[in-house]
Amino acid sequence: MSVRMGTAVALSFVAFGAGSMPRASTAAGQDQGRLSGVTQISYGCPGPQREGEACEHWSSFPQARFRVTRLRSGDTRVVTSDPRGRFTLRLAAGRYRLTPLRQAHTTGGTPLTVTIHGAVASWARVRFQGFPRML
Repeated sequence: MSVRMGTAVALSFVAFGAGSMPRASTAAGQDQGRLSGVTQISYGCPGPQREGEACEHWSSFPQARFRVTRLRSGDTRVVTSDPRGRFTLRLAAGRYRLTPLRQAHTTGGTPLTVTIHGAVASWARVRFQGFPRML
């Protein structure tokens, strides 16, 4: 799979053993799911490359901040990844937009949309464009 600069990737899958995962509900009776993932940053290509060859070097981005917005209601919160660049959230079932935020050494990144299903684990890779960029 080819990944272009600034492209955020989100994959949703059924986790092993998800069938035995207890079903949680919110006060409104909606199912909850889990969103786990990583935050990564790229400063461009770290060395020479051939013309037409995609070159991205993605590294873990610890303590990265991104906004999570529920698309139906507009509810928003800011999440910070852990010291290893990982995160896990419990979210009500629905569609969410993950927006990488501007912070030290990054201009942010391309937002991505994920769908959370009750009692199903989803995974997302939130990617940030670093600066200064290597060409």
